[in-house]
Amino acid sequence: MRKYPRRLYEVGKTPVQNRSMNHSCYLSNIQTVREELGEDVWSELRESAIGVIVKLKELPYIWSAKVVHHFLADQLAIESSHEIWSLINDSMPLQFWLEMNVPTSDGPTLLELQAILPICRNWPREKRVMIGLLCLLSIGIFGISSNSRIPLHCAKRVMDTAAFQ
Repeated sequence: MRKYPRRLYEVGKTPVQNRSMNHSCYLSNIQTVREELGEDVWSELRESAIGVIVKLKELPYIWSAKVVHHFLADQLAIESSHEIWSLINDSMPLQFWLEMNVPTSDGPTLLELQAILPICRNWPREKRVMIGLLCLLSIGIFGISSNSRIPLHCAKRVMDTAAFQ
């Protein structure tokens, strides 16, 4: 059994506002998600737990990801100020990752998700919703570059609607 440093934040506590992640958040990427997944999925994404990102996209002003505070609640307290360590859930995602052609040991990247968009139009609605939620996580919540992976423990949450909400 490995010993890891203690958590930086207590479980369920919000990270402090003065620490943030590197953001490459471009809400313009969300338009492609809307066009490729369809209006029925778009409406459901708008009403989801992270639908605020959709609503921000629809507002007539420019939104900066710099207002988003540090999101990784599982961050560990380490001595280096140039590294971030987070707890990773050790369970593997289900077959959905294989359908998306994403490694089962990692969360997907926005580039991988964008490659799926043209081929998922005929997938069941619940799978298209999961793809949309993953896109919104990458673009709006994490604001990471398009070739960076969504943390697996966060990406897997889209597979259980109740847990995600």
